[in-house]
Amino acid sequence: MTSNRLVRLVACAVIVMAAACGDDEDPVAPDDGPTTVPDSVEFAKHVQPIFNSRCAISGCHVNPGPSADLVLSAGQSYANIVDVPTVVFTPGVRVKPFEPGNSVLFLLVQSGTMPAQGRRLTSVELEIIRKWIEDGAPDN
Repeated sequence: MTSNRLVRLVACAVIVMAAACGDDEDPVAPDDGPTTVPDSVEFAKHVQPIFNSRCAISGCHVNPGPSADLVLSAGQSYANIVDVPTVVFTPGVRVKPFEPGNSVLFLLVQSGTMPAQGRRLTSVELEIIRKWIEDGAPDN
């Protein structure tokens, strides 16, 4: 292979890699999540998987040093959000049962402020969280 051809091949590879990394989407993001909102939303079955894939990731809401002192890892998330006050972004309650509009967590994901990395939550993921809070944010 001639050096000129090798230079072009390397340049093409660099361009392809740069284009892949330049996208706002997370190239290693999990699938697009759930496609339907269940009639009855369960925290462990429907909400926690959203946290696991979009929030409880390195550099965000996991130990050590979770962002906003908020751990959203399985087994810890529920106790860290329901009826827990926050002063980050705006004073209020992280999740106020029955009141998605007064739940800071919901307002942050609805506005697209969170998650801070990767893609925004889908409309289905948002509706799952909203419905769970509206139903009283049960630990089920």
